Amino acid sequence: GDGVSGIAHVLPDGRVGRFGWKAAVPSTAEFVRDGMFNEMGVTLPDQEGLTYGASEDDDGVADPEITVVELEALEFFMNTLAPPPRDHTDPAAENAGELVFGDIGCVDCHATFTLEDGTSVNVYSDLLLHDVQEDTFTGVSDGEADTRHLRTAPLWGSSRTAPYMHDGRAYSFEQAIADHMGEARGAREAYQALDAEARAHLLAFLGSL
Repeated sequence: GDGVSGIAHVLPDGRVGRFGWKAAVPSTAEFVRDGMFNEMGVTLPDQEGLTYGASEDDDGVADPEITVVELEALEFFMNTLAPPPRDHTDPAAENAGELVFGDIGCVDCHATFTLEDGTSVNVYSDLLLHDVQEDTFTGVSDGEADTRHLRTAPLWGSSRTAPYMHDGRAYSFEQAIADHMGEARGAREAYQALDAEARAHLLAFLGSL
């Protein structure tokens, strides 16, 4: 009833996508394969259960151009990276800002998780597809993700990763919030209705991520 309707990107084989702008990649193993082939042009050996990338090309170099051991080493490196550290400068303001973050509805999409073993994962994303675009937006489709769908961007580490939004149009948190439309319209309007102190607290929280 709040206008938020995130959906999981379910692939044709039943796996759920979690990575990429369209949440079209289901695992870090597949993300490695996708990046190596599509971004780096490296052909890949077969790996049981994995489908991304291709094993041959016509560049004259013997295929595959990387080994399973090397791919697994890349995946291990990615899987063992620690979360970005928080940068606390005013804990009281940041804590107050996190409450505002929840109260105005940001947490409906920019969520945190607790794993079965009790580990907190403060990724600040539900990893689902949402439409937060202006009415005139036209994008590209990818499987279950239609032209307007994008995965909720994780906010951990975001204080160091401007610009924001899928096209880098926002150079500050304030501009990024202002550019949230569609399903996020209610949260944007709630932010605009905040008093100066609450806004400052919210920005302090975001600036600590």
